[in-house]
Amino acid sequence: MGLGDEIMTTGFARLAKDAHPDAQIIIGNKEKNLIYDHLIFKNNPNITKEKDIKLSMKTVWIETYPQKRPYIKRWDENKIYWNNNFRTVRGDLFFDNFEIKKADEIIKDIQKKKNMNKKVIFIEPSRKIKEYNKNNLDNTLMGEPNKCWIYDRWQEVIYKLRDKCIFIQSLHKDSKKLEGVYGFKSDFRIACSVMSLCDLFLGWEGGFSHAAAALKKKGVVLFGGWIHPNLTGYDDHLNIYCDIKGSPCGNKNYCEHCEKCRKLITVDQVVGRLNHII
Repeated sequence: MGLGDEIMTTGFARLAKDAHPDAQIIIGNKEKNLIYDHLIFKNNPNITKEKDIKLSMKTVWIETYPQKRPYIKRWDENKIYWNNNFRTVRGDLFFDNFEIKKADEIIKDIQKKKNMNKKVIFIEPSRKIKEYNKNNLDNTLMGEPNKCWIYDRWQEVIYKLRDKCIFIQSLHKDSKKLEGVYGFKSDFRIACSVMSLCDLFLGWEGGFSHAAAALKKKGVVLFGGWIHPNLTGYDDHLNIYCDIKGSPCGNKNYCEHCEKCRKLITVDQVVGRLNHII
């Protein structure tokens, strides 16, 4: 829960502004009068920042913030219980001139190294590792154990498609770089600006899959069995969900169910879906 949550919030802000064009749209806790801001909201014309609030103006509150998310019914120390009535909407990202320029520089740098007359895929395999049971962690995985795939399978997808596609990977401190990709380092917003110049997205459900939807990029998104794509997926993405006993589990700790789901996702499944949209 993080960057993707805020991108989802921007979608609801857009709908609220469309319904109430004369109102200021505020994100936060209305009861406590706490305004919530985030880097994802930067440059967003639909969201009113705290410094710009006018007491005399009509106000619409959107109450989604780190302690309250509309797709979550409740949670405890072991599990998240999903609100199955929730449906996400496409969010928005508004880049400034610096972010656009930096993305252009990154793409041009890659162009110098490689013929770009191929489909360009923005790949995000390595979600941040959280503090799960260390005894169960496996260094062949990429990312947090319940929302990740197997390193060798990511790598095989690249090998199978390298003649027709170029893979671009955003690298951060928790990344493990894949072979045969063109990696670059940047913050999340600039990485999303780079994605806006790519053809499609491949990765696990999370911040970048929501960014891809906001940028109207087609993609293949791996869900495993942790959360259902009905809640946080998009119609223009090909979502790979493991609909087995226990799904969607919402487990906050490492679980055998998620390990089984991870192994059920095959290279051929991912490559087949990518070929469908390339």
